[in-house]
Amino acid sequence: MRNIVRTNIVLGVRSYVYPIYLLVALAYGLMLLAFPKRYLPTMVPIFLLFEPGLVGFMFVGTEIFAEKKDGAIGALAVTPIDWRSYILTKTLLLSLLSVIGAVLIMAIGTRSLNGLPYVVVGTFLVSIVYTLLGIAVSAKYRDLDDYFIPILGVLVVSLLPFAHYHGYLTGEVWKVLYAVPSYPAIYFFKAPFEEIARKTLAYSAATLLAWSGIAYQLAKIRFYRYAVEGLR
Repeated sequence: MRNIVRTNIVLGVRSYVYPIYLLVALAYGLMLLAFPKRYLPTMVPIFLLFEPGLVGFMFVGTEIFAEKKDGAIGALAVTPIDWRSYILTKTLLLSLLSVIGAVLIMAIGTRSLNGLPYVVVGTFLVSIVYTLLGIAVSAKYRDLDDYFIPILGVLVVSLLPFAHYHGYLTGEVWKVLYAVPSYPAIYFFKAPFEEIARKTLAYSAATLLAWSGIAYQLAKIRFYRYAVEGLR
């Protein structure tokens, strides 16, 4: 496990995935400074979702592509590696990185850390979900060009709950958006700016944990099928 962690950190830094990830968070925080304070309750949650969720979804694919091209996955495939540890390690590292990014966004963009525990919990949970989904989806592709359409699709679907939350998508049919993992994350990201019931936060956490279990099974099956067996 220790070797897998060290290998992931080395590859993440060498491929510039981790530094760029933090630079994106810094850029988001600076961009928020341009908005008047009255817009922060709307804009901060959107930027927070972009950082741990959508950017994480993209960067985990980039990291896997780099490891395929470097032959790292191919080399590991001929060893008795526990691929479950590989997937969980990559997910944990990117999720912790997402938390750092979220703290940067809050500290710089709002110049306050009020409600930070809610943001940290929400960021960590939603990052786990999107990182695992990113592993599951990107395992089938070999470069970012092929991965672009899935990224665009996830972006659109994940932002729709914001429109529903703010009352722009009405009607019973749009209640299906509650099933999108970005929806429960909204409540955690809104908590620093408005009162959110503890029951709602508990339900949101349970939903993200359930999504994590589903995403992990998808990541385990698809990564082994496409990234491991596909190289043999």
